Amino acid sequence: MQKLSDPRHPERAEYESLKQLWLKCFDDEKTVVDRFFKYAVIPENTVAVFDGSTAVSVLYMLQSTVKSNSKNYKALYIYAVCTHPDYRGMGLMKGCFDFLFDISKKRGVDYLFLVPASEDLFKMYEGLGFKKGFYYSKNKFFSKDFTSDVTKHEGLTFDDYIKIRNSFSKITLATLDERGFNAFLSPEGECVKAIKVGNGYGVYEIEGGAVTVHELFGDEKSILQVIFNLTKVDFLELRGIPQKGNSVPFGMYLALNDAPPIENAFFGIPYGG
Repeated sequence: MQKLSDPRHPERAEYESLKQLWLKCFDDEKTVVDRFFKYAVIPENTVAVFDGSTAVSVLYMLQSTVKSNSKNYKALYIYAVCTHPDYRGMGLMKGCFDFLFDISKKRGVDYLFLVPASEDLFKMYEGLGFKKGFYYSKNKFFSKDFTSDVTKHEGLTFDDYIKIRNSFSKITLATLDERGFNAFLSPEGECVKAIKVGNGYGVYEIEGGAVTVHELFGDEKSILQVIFNLTKVDFLELRGIPQKGNSVPFGMYLALNDAPPIENAFFGIPYGG
């Protein structure tokens, strides 16, 4: 072990080491990691610790917006938090978060939010000051045993997606800004898609032959029927927006710079952990 660096922003020349750490810690294909780095990673929104030239602990930030009571707040979504197994228990990730808290306050960030990868991590993040604030209602399952006359649809640009999303939702929303949207709404045409149907919209994902609808606002049956027609599946799963008395915690947040608390918010496309 060489001398560990203090938490810092990496150089682009160090991306390959960061990718190797990702592959060590997460069960993702290299093509997925390469695409994330291509579309979403920038040095100033990455915090890492290195042992010599080897990345051993890292977190990534995606520019985001939290919309509450018709007001937009500057936010960062914390993603792919990981430490090499041989370096865990050394406080390296706490150092990364301390660095993150400092730069976030200086940048005027109002909220940090994240999605714990497992139930036990909620407690760990609570120790860093994060609180539960993002919820989903219980998932619903549908078969294509219903019909709808509405079949016309169109794809959504990022600007159209944000506009129509905000028009439908009356709850607090967290939205990845365009850089994150491009990374996760499939710029190369696979996996995750956003469609407009009538005055509503849906965002769905195809993985291993299964379809999950992550966001749906508007006429539920019409939108689901279009998704059935496009995907050719017999069943799909719908993740609902929060409903009082029927929601489970999904994400956590930390308010900075006197931003108001979040009680019941929705983060639509659930890539996290």
